[in-house]
Amino acid sequence: MRLMSLDIVALSAGASMKGEFEARLKAVLEEAASSELPVILFIDEVHNLVGAGNTAGTGDAANLLKPALARGQLRTIGATTWSEFKRHIEKDPALTRRFQVLHVEEPYVVNASEMLR
Repeated sequence: MRLMSLDIVALSAGASMKGEFEARLKAVLEEAASSELPVILFIDEVHNLVGAGNTAGTGDAANLLKPALARGQLRTIGATTWSEFKRHIEKDPALTRRFQVLHVEEPYVVNASEMLR
């Protein structure tokens, strides 16, 4: 198993030309698909998928990922806050269907300290 991290903000940084962000994201997806080892793509702040890279006539990152997610070609773990999930992800039923939502409560200080040891 190979774990890759996808930073949507970094991926979109400096992508000013039409299709530049889309090309970058597709390159990441192609790398994951062609990897000899199965890849899990970790996306922190996954709510940034919605709207990312959406410039005049291009799709956002969420719409670019949906086909691979729907076909089971991409294993993904996304992390976000509950409020950001509600505000961005949940409003897109097609995107929400492609993820299994796991609500993890914030640990108490004692438990967090134990986890860090």
